[in-house]
Amino acid sequence: MIMRIKSASGMSLIELTAIIIVVGILTSMAMQTMTVLVEDVRQVRTERELNDLSLAIVGNPDITQNGLRSDFGYVGDIGSFPPNLSALATNPGGYTTWDGPYTQSSLDQDTLGFKTDEWGTLYSYSGGITINSTGSGTTITKKIADASSDYLLNQLNGTIRDANDSVPGAIYQDSVRIQVTIPNGAGATITKQYSPNAAGAFTLDSLPARTHAIDAIYIPNNDTLHRFQTILPRHKSSASYAFASGYFSGGGGGGSDMEVLRPIGVGASSQLLNENCTVNWQCVDETTSDGNSTYLKGSGNSYKTDTYDTQNHSTGSDTIDSVVVYIVCVGSTGGKKARTVLKTNGTEYLGTIINLAPVSIYTTYHTTYATNPSTSIAWTWSEVDAMEIGVSIRQGGRCTQIWAEVFYTY
Repeated sequence: MIMRIKSASGMSLIELTAIIIVVGILTSMAMQTMTVLVEDVRQVRTERELNDLSLAIVGNPDITQNGLRSDFGYVGDIGSFPPNLSALATNPGGYTTWDGPYTQSSLDQDTLGFKTDEWGTLYSYSGGITINSTGSGTTITKKIADASSDYLLNQLNGTIRDANDSVPGAIYQDSVRIQVTIPNGAGATITKQYSPNAAGAFTLDSLPARTHAIDAIYIPNNDTLHRFQTILPRHKSSASYAFASGYFSGGGGGGSDMEVLRPIGVGASSQLLNENCTVNWQCVDETTSDGNSTYLKGSGNSYKTDTYDTQNHSTGSDTIDSVVVYIVCVGSTGGKKARTVLKTNGTEYLGTIINLAPVSIYTTYHTTYATNPSTSIAWTWSEVDAMEIGVSIRQGGRCTQIWAEVFYTY
């Protein structure tokens, strides 16, 4: 009997080698595809984080209140772009206007989470208008704005009238102050004051994008019209305001007017240092501010005070509505303070303490006295002629101009 032996089936060495090669190729292709997918995900996530950081800096235009944009980010609160990304999460230096953190919770997974891209590389940002990611080997750039001025240097054109739709005219334009308090870019605020022209028109300039409180003040009555105005980036806004009384309309055969009284000599107090003046009052008596050409300055941590004799009135008559004391001051650096001074009937009366902005621009401040603070009744012309005006300054604040305005009805 012939027996047949079957050979066991299997793969030859060549076949096995071929399979291994094919599997290796497929695995390599899969890994390359996976790497590309991972890189794509990292780029998408990084771009999303860059957009979130941009919104933290300049605000999200989609966040509104009563139909108006209400979120302006770090720039809206501080008045400048942040020096670095850390300032979005922690106050960069005791800033009183800082209202963060501005970063979203999704970026705060750890202390470096919002500062690094998806490759673990720190974002590049140092206060400009772009943020860069370089972790991928190429630069991914997020442009925050076309120019910093888009968010920092906007303006509001407005008009002010009275209840009868009358404009101030040449007589009343100096009786109105338009003021706005804005962040000064260094963590504090500065109050800017303007006067309308005879037609009631005014322009508020260099406004950061945000919602601002605008005050229109009729100085003789200290009547303040308080309004809010949203200033958008790259936008010239306009607004119209009207007092509730007919201040500009006149009537009854009489009228109102104002007389300016300036320093003409030394008063009871002379404690401030002067720059480029023979005597202190000559530093602050000019009709137009001369800035740092001549000025007074404080010294030390206690207030130093100057008061000055003023001109006697020459044109005013009948009833005095109010006396307003003005000072034009600047801080130059932080921590400087000032206040107006009025001396009448032997007593000095101090205005509200002013935190002088640490900038180089002089700002006008005033205190209104509707009645004589010594008697609590209407001023008399003899009291006006006898009064002294001045300024009290703490540390190295500067003052370059002082005067009084007497408003009266005839």
